[in-house]
Amino acid sequence: MIRPGRRAVALAATGFAATSVAVAVTATHSGAAAACAPAPAPVSAAPGATLTIPAGADTYVVQEQPVTGYGCAGKVAASNWTSWHSQAYLRFAVPAGQVSRATLTLTFDRLDHLPAAVDFFPVTGAWSEQSTYANRPALGPRLARVPVPAGATTLTVDVTAAVRAGVTAFGFSTPTGQSVTSVRSRESGAGGPALTVAYAGGGTGTLCGASFTGERAGETYQQAFQREDALYGGLDLVRQFYGGLPGAWPLKLPALDRPVSVSFKALPKDVLAGRYDAQLRAWFAAAPRDRLTYWTYYHEPEDNIANGEFTAVDYRAAWTHLAGLADAAGNPRLRATLILMGWSLQPGSHRNWRDYYPGRATIDVLGWDQYNDGFKKGAYTPVAAVFGKVVETSRAEGLPFAVPETGTPLVGGDTGAARAAWLRAAVTYLTDAGAQYVSYFDLDWTASASADYRLRDSASSSAWRAFCTRS
Repeated sequence: MIRPGRRAVALAATGFAATSVAVAVTATHSGAAAACAPAPAPVSAAPGATLTIPAGADTYVVQEQPVTGYGCAGKVAASNWTSWHSQAYLRFAVPAGQVSRATLTLTFDRLDHLPAAVDFFPVTGAWSEQSTYANRPALGPRLARVPVPAGATTLTVDVTAAVRAGVTAFGFSTPTGQSVTSVRSRESGAGGPALTVAYAGGGTGTLCGASFTGERAGETYQQAFQREDALYGGLDLVRQFYGGLPGAWPLKLPALDRPVSVSFKALPKDVLAGRYDAQLRAWFAAAPRDRLTYWTYYHEPEDNIANGEFTAVDYRAAWTHLAGLADAAGNPRLRATLILMGWSLQPGSHRNWRDYYPGRATIDVLGWDQYNDGFKKGAYTPVAAVFGKVVETSRAEGLPFAVPETGTPLVGGDTGAARAAWLRAAVTYLTDAGAQYVSYFDLDWTASASADYRLRDSASSSAWRAFCTRS
């Protein structure tokens, strides 16, 4: 799980170690007299677009020259010589939209003395192109170490998991002694650091999901999944819940072959004490690497905190601790997804959602459980009123969002046609807004003093099927 400001890239780079310190140091000093380039003009992204975004800032800092800045140089260099050590930084401004794929491309400005590896880090502190070693930004824990093929002139890395709307910053260094990773800077023009971002188009990038359980006597979870999958023409994503720690992969479904949104629980005090570190470290390491896993620690914690079961401070700290364990797995398909009640965004809740939010350095995706509460008054509330705050808040924070739970019972007198219309409107609204996934709460919750949300009339089930099949 990698994210901007904290998780930067799942990368790698190898090559040839230098043998001459004197030659290397001279090369490191060369080419640093270019004028600083102006910042690139802001850009926007339409659904389905692919943009190549130049670095908005890049620089490097040198340990042996602690008050000298190199932000206007024609290169960005990460060196590891006996008497010359530098650290490199890159920053990009990513337009709003749902990112489906992102790659970072660096062009070497010299091919000799390449390192055996390049380390990449999240940049957690503020910086500018005037930054020096003395006031350099802080780096997070190492994200990855990535190989450079012999003879390569460029390095292209899939950084999809790290990129979202807003500022994305990477740092890189050279761990191999007597070597240098020197790439063209944005001041050098063509060949400067570039981030290529492909955006999901026309809502088709929003995954269709559902929550479900057995409905008939003796029906297993696997059988319930098969029934649900057939009903909706193939779910893109499966929502799964655990009342304690998560089960072993592939979770509740043998041979699971698609993304999941999985929630698990544990008391923050036990998480912070490291009681489950070994088990969860192994769980994160075993997660699939060929599809997304939206993992959530203790979804909808608001009532638990209000009831005094644990504090918001400990909840946020536990999230940060778990995100560190997930990062250690080096799996770019892991997405830390905070799931809160949509109700917590409403003034009537008297809550501040940020009380539960550990910050962009920890969270990849904001998840909001939001239902049509208008059914209590015999109405289907307009979707903009239901989901408007969800979209507005997520955009303001600059994070992707998802709707892990949504639904509505049939209101009095409706045969399903009106509910189907509401579902179609909700799907259109949320996919146009770029939701990562929308999962229907397809459960009968009357035993929990709620309502039956299942879509069992023809019109309603057909509406959700149309979303899942894009028909």
